[in-house]
Amino acid sequence: MIGQPPPARPVYVGAGRDAVFGFLHEPASRGASDTAVILCPPWGWDEVASYRSRRAWAEHLAATGCTTLRFDFPGTGDSAGDPTDPDLLGAWTGAVHNAVRWLRTTTGCRRVALVGLGVGGLAAGQAVAQGAPVDDLVLWATPTRGRTLIRELRAFASLQADRHDGGPETAPSPAPDWMEAGGFVLTNETLGALESLALDRGPSGQLRRALLLERDGIPVDPRLQQHLEAAGVGVTVAAGDGWAAMASEIERSEPPAAVFATVSAWLMQAARAAELVDAPVRTAAGDLELTVDGIAIRESTVSLDVNGVQLFGVLSEPSGIRQPDRCAVFLNAGAVRRIGPNRLWVEAARRSAARGIPAFRVDLEGIGDADGDGRVFADVRQFYRPEAGLQVRSIVDHLETRGLGRQVTLIGLCSGAYWAFRTAQLDDRVSAAILFNPRALLWDSHLRTRRQARTLRKARDPLTWGRLIRGDIPLRRIASVLRAGVRHAVWVATARTAKPMPALVAALDVLGERGTRIVLAFADDEELRTELDEEGLLERLDRWPNLQLALLPGADHTVRPIAAQDRVHQLLDAEIGRFPGAIRQPSDQNVDP
Repeated sequence: MIGQPPPARPVYVGAGRDAVFGFLHEPASRGASDTAVILCPPWGWDEVASYRSRRAWAEHLAATGCTTLRFDFPGTGDSAGDPTDPDLLGAWTGAVHNAVRWLRTTTGCRRVALVGLGVGGLAAGQAVAQGAPVDDLVLWATPTRGRTLIRELRAFASLQADRHDGGPETAPSPAPDWMEAGGFVLTNETLGALESLALDRGPSGQLRRALLLERDGIPVDPRLQQHLEAAGVGVTVAAGDGWAAMASEIERSEPPAAVFATVSAWLMQAARAAELVDAPVRTAAGDLELTVDGIAIRESTVSLDVNGVQLFGVLSEPSGIRQPDRCAVFLNAGAVRRIGPNRLWVEAARRSAARGIPAFRVDLEGIGDADGDGRVFADVRQFYRPEAGLQVRSIVDHLETRGLGRQVTLIGLCSGAYWAFRTAQLDDRVSAAILFNPRALLWDSHLRTRRQARTLRKARDPLTWGRLIRGDIPLRRIASVLRAGVRHAVWVATARTAKPMPALVAALDVLGERGTRIVLAFADDEELRTELDEEGLLERLDRWPNLQLALLPGADHTVRPIAAQDRVHQLLDAEIGRFPGAIRQPSDQNVDP
């Protein structure tokens, strides 16, 4: 280690549709190493779940002396582009080329190493084969041939479709030109391009060394090792434990410390001690110019300090005249970073800016690129800690100082929906709150216990026993419910029963009197929707003309079905269209609940 590196700097590399957003992590001393590293991310849920771990990896590499760039591929994350763009694989490969050239010209590093993860390894390998000036290549969880990846994705997509089928309303067109896996889309063109890749058949370009990592005990493909060795590349094979722990559950993502150490040690074997000119790094573009629906918009990054905690966000604005004092704010969906579930917030924020309404998507403490320990979210109660509410109100304060926040629409899913609703109660600058699948509108420490006890009461239902016999209810959930039953019995014996519904009615009355617009959008099988229905609250909606109830197709909390995502966009477009002066679109007319 060479000391504490400076904070990472957000950068945009490239321009237009193929521009990528990333963070540059520089070492404390630029004379520590002549190696620059580019982290090429995986795709889909693997990319989302591993985000904080990849951030930790970049920080680790910078601490060992390697200038490190981590970025989002075009059509993913905060980068430009759309997953349905033509030649998307070409854009990914081109992004690697551009990143390599940019690092070489801006840092003075003599060696460049690519660390390819999952699909990112395929793009990295393709860039090497096409002559990108890369010295070292690390591959982890990357299949040798693209058809292996596509086969796995198709199997996962089929399994998911069976599990989350919401009936005819969620069915795609008879001959879709895309595949959805985990809520993320690949077009048939992109699938075909990936399927044709074979890392064990192409040229190795200027590559000198390769480190091939096993994946949680799954051995490295010998065909790739033999191909590289035959091309004169020095190949090292090493253990690669920790992929599943890093990429499976976002709230419990564990940085693979052993892999970090293995890769750093391997990189240092070829690193030369500094004869570098300690010149400042030239920063890439500070913002991103895009065209959305034929209208120019601009995106820029925002860091703000809230009580010593650095939050991070991306602001989308129209390049021309915008409506003053109005802004849409997209809050984290659970522990998902600012891009939102299935990248919905990126798409919606850009559409909002194209209609003249600025939009800010932001990371709260411990999420994405904000400060804080994300491991605390393994305990779901941490999503509802009061600090988050203070941060949301501070964000509104910040936007108001920029002339953006006198009228704010807050948008969230899950815990983000809770904080949108809670902030709307406390802050009259919130003119609307759009709530997708909230777990709760009022929070108390006994909420989970009551719900699990309610599930326990359902055990007397023959339908529940049928689900148990079929294996639809995991054994670990049964054990959790039984434990909750014990806790609930103790709680009932020692505490007064909470009455959340009267408190909710009172909150809705306050918002109704103020005229704050509330949209409640639920997928099938959402617990809160069931509770509101059983309490008779849904039958009394005419009491609050400011409240709209909407239904989302399917039974998935994170709105993975494409029909559900389309419905989310429809609702958001309609709400943005309600702003006076917003550029109206045909979708504004379709606002039925």
